[in-house]
Amino acid sequence: MKDINRYNSGRQNELDIAKGLAVLFMVLVHFLLQFSSYATQEESVYGQIVQFLGGIPAAPVFMFMLGVGIIYSRRNTPSILIKRGATLIILGYLLNILRSVIPESINLLNGYSNYISLYEVFYDHFFYVDILQFAGLALILFSFVLAKDFSNKSLTAIGLFFMLSNYVLLPYSRYFVTPTSAPIVNLFVGGSGASYFPFLTWIIYPILGYLFGSYLIQTNNKVHFYKKILIYSTGLLVIYILGIFYLNFPTGYESDAIYYHHTFPITLFYSLFVLWWVSVLFFVSTKFTVLSYQHLINASKYTTEIYFTHFVLMGILSIFLHSKLGTYATILASLLYI
Repeated sequence: MKDINRYNSGRQNELDIAKGLAVLFMVLVHFLLQFSSYATQEESVYGQIVQFLGGIPAAPVFMFMLGVGIIYSRRNTPSILIKRGATLIILGYLLNILRSVIPESINLLNGYSNYISLYEVFYDHFFYVDILQFAGLALILFSFVLAKDFSNKSLTAIGLFFMLSNYVLLPYSRYFVTPTSAPIVNLFVGGSGASYFPFLTWIIYPILGYLFGSYLIQTNNKVHFYKKILIYSTGLLVIYILGIFYLNFPTGYESDAIYYHHTFPITLFYSLFVLWWVSVLFFVSTKFTVLSYQHLINASKYTTEIYFTHFVLMGILSIFLHSKLGTYATILASLLYI
């Protein structure tokens, strides 16, 4: 990364709060989708709110913060990023074993599974592509960005290339998926239900975060910086939302497949929302004491640990909890869970 003037270095409360909220929302929505009834998920007010919060303000924000974090980290050399990336990929597959393969195998042996063999359980659950695998690949990409000292313009061009590639390849990705190729295809393009965060779909958010962070760290007037972003993102979001109501613009909430494997213009919608959300949190955080958000700031520092641990706990619960929860039971269990 070329030398930049770091007028605004150090921890940024609004970014920590956004990241902490993203982790909280992801934990709540994962618990909802795993253990609650269809009526709770789709028909209750609680389920609809949690599913919204577990969408745009969660994964896109989390990945955006990954890119910002590279700018603000003091340990962001190419070699460190490659090691961290490889570690996250390994952790992702280890998590698949602990949260899915082992619990589902136990359920199969106890007669609580729809699978008929341990081989099917292993194949379907070990090769999940989730946030940890994606984050690992993203960090490896940024190791090359730093090693080659790409400018912001070059990185923007790379991001647009990935977006275009995703737009072109995603509709055909299912034709590339075979039992042998699926683990690799799912990592980069998707194409099956086992791929939640394919690289080409989601990489634009860390790139956007990296670009955002490179400008934020150089500003000596955060109020002016965020005011401009808030004004422009609000205006463009209003236009898109009007398009949703009157022109059937997509939102990504139409189905899980569309959310996890989306293309332009949903990418534009989510990017605008992330910028708007972070700007709003900046102005909100300046009106209240930082102590009010300390638990979110603390959560933002341990996102990987929280993400890993909560899924392992869910895997353990799935061995013993086989009946779907109603709305009130879900709310109570979620409060105890977090």
